[in-house]
Parts: sequence; C-alpha cells; structure tokens
Amino acid sequence: MSNYVLANPEQEEEDRLLQAFAALAAADDPGCAEAQALVEQWQAHMARHHNGCDREKLLRMGRLYAADDRFAESLDSYGDGTAHYMGEAILIYLGE
Repeated sequence: MSNYVLANPEQEEEDRLLQAFAALAAADDPGCAEAQALVEQWQAHMARHHNGCDREKLLRMGRLYAADDRFAESLDSYGDGTAHYMGEAILIYLGE
C-alpha cells in the first residue's frame, strides 16, 4: 500500500481503487454496480499508467486475478479475496 511518505499520485490512485475492491469483496457480488464502476476506473488507471489497457489486456488481467494465486499474494494484502473478486468483476464487466 502507498500509505507512506513520498507515494506518488499513481500509487495513491491505485491504492484507493484496490482498497475499494477489497471493501466490496466481503459482500461477494462482483456484478454489483459499485464493482462494475471500479472495473471501469481500474481499466482507465491501467490505460493511463501502464501503456494502455484495451479489452484484451483487461480480459487477460481478469483471468489472471481470478485464477492465478501469484496475484493473490499482492492484491489480497488489501483484504482476503481481493484478487479473485477483482478477476470475477472484470470478467462480468466484459461479459465473459
């Protein structure tokens, strides 16, 4: 998390989004309006700061977050189940 001195605006934005996903994860409804709005914000964040984020890139991220435990180690530091929840929310957002 970027709650430290000298965190840059990109890190602060990313933390805000990940904390919001973590807060919703407990409700376990990745199709809810709030989660879907966060996916849209996540895609925009990734596009701004990580060389774009088209549908295919977002789809690959969603699949990885939902199924690859390597992402859980990092994303679940925001709250248990955050990685899987984000992945499921992304896949729903994309109609997968």
